[in-house]
Amino acid sequence: MKREIIALTVFIFSGMGKLYSQLSSAPPFMTRFTPKSAVVTDYAYKDTIPSYCGLIRLPNGKIAFMTKENGRMVPFYIRAIETGYWDTRYDPDTDYDKIFADMREMGANTAYVMIHWEEIEISDNCFDYTFADHIVEAAARQQLKVNWILFLHAQKNGVPSGGAENMWTFHLDDRDSCNYTMQWPMKNGEVYKNVKTLLRKGGIRPLHIYGHPEIFYRIRRMLYNLAVHYRESKTVIGVQLGNEEGFSFLDESDYNPVTRKLYEEWKLKTNKTNYPQFKKEAMNWWWKQFTTSYHEGDPYKILSFNLDAAQAEAGDPERVAMTGTSAATYSDGNLDVIGTMLYKQWGYKALQGLDAFYNEGRYNYELPILIPSEIGIGRFNSSKDFRGFVLHSLERGAQGFGVYCYGEVKKGLPDSSNARQELINMFAAIKVNEDVIYSGLPGAGYMQCYTTDSLFHISHLNVNGERTLALLYHPESFNEGGVSRKLPLVLKARQDGNYTVTIYKNGLFSYSRQISVLRKEELSLVLSDITSEDVIFIDIHK
Repeated sequence: MKREIIALTVFIFSGMGKLYSQLSSAPPFMTRFTPKSAVVTDYAYKDTIPSYCGLIRLPNGKIAFMTKENGRMVPFYIRAIETGYWDTRYDPDTDYDKIFADMREMGANTAYVMIHWEEIEISDNCFDYTFADHIVEAAARQQLKVNWILFLHAQKNGVPSGGAENMWTFHLDDRDSCNYTMQWPMKNGEVYKNVKTLLRKGGIRPLHIYGHPEIFYRIRRMLYNLAVHYRESKTVIGVQLGNEEGFSFLDESDYNPVTRKLYEEWKLKTNKTNYPQFKKEAMNWWWKQFTTSYHEGDPYKILSFNLDAAQAEAGDPERVAMTGTSAATYSDGNLDVIGTMLYKQWGYKALQGLDAFYNEGRYNYELPILIPSEIGIGRFNSSKDFRGFVLHSLERGAQGFGVYCYGEVKKGLPDSSNARQELINMFAAIKVNEDVIYSGLPGAGYMQCYTTDSLFHISHLNVNGERTLALLYHPESFNEGGVSRKLPLVLKARQDGNYTVTIYKNGLFSYSRQISVLRKEELSLVLSDITSEDVIFIDIHK
């Protein structure tokens, strides 16, 4: 069996040239095909995979992420900080060694780096990785991994750096002073049909028509090329495939006749007529195609995605109908990772929406796994919200998370000192407890933690029952203004034995003690000076 698996992986990689030929033309819209996800390798064969990273199914069934060191696959829990255009890229003299060293100093092991499609494919079928490779080399020198945040669309404020109006992808089908490879949104009754007018008058980000043959084919080609280029990289671990992509969230989203033609084709093929349903099914099919193209080039690195501002994940009917996305997009679009954004109240609603779809352990046992891409810090979230979102991610068995953004925590920024220390403390607490956070499954082990304080929430992760991490925090709905008080705790043993109990408050070590208890015996503890702002880690192991 082992030989067969090894032979299969060799075959996969040796056949890449043949697979590339499949990308030579765009398949008919909405045709059936078998999508390719990232390979999940059984733990017993983890060291046989021909890659420097990959998804591994642990003995307890959990899907976890690993990287290769000295020829062996080892656990890698993603502690990432996102950086890019708005806090780094606009400076032409950016010192990435300095930035990545600063991230490393804060406790990060991964940089989420924004990059645009047109910065690696500078013109049609002309790929140039000079800039991207420069970033990867700097990250490697500072012992960081890189996960690309790959923008497919343009932003009105300078993404990509050359400006949206000059992007060659928007000019593959220009007729009658209109850009037919761009979605035509409507605002205040006016339909914007070209990039220049859209940016000048509408102030809306230009989005591609992903189903336009000239765009669709080229995205598939680019993703395959990107995958192959970094397939042997020890530093690049994955790609976020688009940033808040979808249909425009204005009116009916797209008035371009190209999209209308696709809609008519969909109606004939499906015998359906609902336009929001068309957008949903089209988005899912496009992303299945895109993820498959990437994984034909690299079967092991992970692909993630995030949705616009989390409203769609939260189930907001208007946003779902407009964008063609929802909590189901991650699964239906064949993503390996749920890279959701967690900001303020919409973040909590997004988690509820995701839970409703990925319930009963799907986060842990099935693709896509959970690795939030943006947990806001600094001005993007209060300290309480930041801590709460991290704890929400941990209790669901997430394989890491990204923090947005470097500009809020970088060294030397006067307003960043509190946020920076907050992040340092959180990364430190996670690193200390990383073995149980990494491999732990939701639920208590041999020891369970309770509190008589009804305003405090407690959840657990455990590793084979023998190790339990209790996570304590106030629900987001409660706020008492930082009033300090004592928090009573009860530890109840499910198995007798000697246990070590270690407590961390807001990422900092508080104290540790040894206890000896019998099965069903309860032990009372009291934590002092606890407020609604605090998060507590309690590590309990035999």
